[in-house]
Amino acid sequence: MNDTPLARRLAGEGRLPDVAVETSGAKTDDAPAAYPDHPLWLHVPVWDWSLAHPDALAHRDALAVTRARLAATGAPWLSVHVGFAAAEVAYDGGMQARTPTLPRDVVLARATATLAALRNAVDVPVLAENLDDQARPSPDGTRPARPAYAHVCDPTFPSDLTRAADVGLLLDLAHAQVSAAAQGRDVHAYLAALPLHRVRQIHVSGPRPRGDGTLDDAHATLRDADLALLAWTLARTRPWGVTLEYGRDEAGLLRDLDRVRATLAA
Repeated sequence: MNDTPLARRLAGEGRLPDVAVETSGAKTDDAPAAYPDHPLWLHVPVWDWSLAHPDALAHRDALAVTRARLAATGAPWLSVHVGFAAAEVAYDGGMQARTPTLPRDVVLARATATLAALRNAVDVPVLAENLDDQARPSPDGTRPARPAYAHVCDPTFPSDLTRAADVGLLLDLAHAQVSAAAQGRDVHAYLAALPLHRVRQIHVSGPRPRGDGTLDDAHATLRDADLALLAWTLARTRPWGVTLEYGRDEAGLLRDLDRVRATLAA
């Protein structure tokens, strides 16, 4: 499960189920103390960071911070986002480009070089996570386009990137649903276009429709359709682990953990 205030409360009360906890960003620094009895996984150790920066491992001290957080957590692998289509980004209700949008070939070349260098600089496997397509404005015009997501959410991009950099894929199923909906594709066809043979980890959570006519990576509770998509994916992949990304209420969390475990068992 992911690192949330709810997970930390349950851990502090000695009531957290027998799971690993996936921590991220600055939360990593006190995660070992918050979860002394749980294995830790590491996802995106540096936020507001793009593989497409021309000196990405030095930018924001990314490599030094990543190494320190890997050492602190003892994580068995490291995952980062596949994007973004700009050298500098910052999160504000979605990742925003702070520098001009780059052409696909530039993004792919820089991201490949960064991932390959990162893979050679750390002692654990590296995974790249597919993203949720927000590159287009909402149909009702209330939400502007987010150019940071250009190129990187087409399934050919993670395929080209993971092959060129020789890394695994962290397959986020909610991101795939959002991207497929944004691109007018069937989600199974979208998933089939990804490098499923490279999947080493899966993220699962429930997306939800927005009022503007788009699908949102809401990290909500799982619907039957989300679990069916997980089962479909598990039949075609061999992941090392599955992360439930939910942390709003205890009953929903414990119910979804049981449902994910049942899907894995089946």
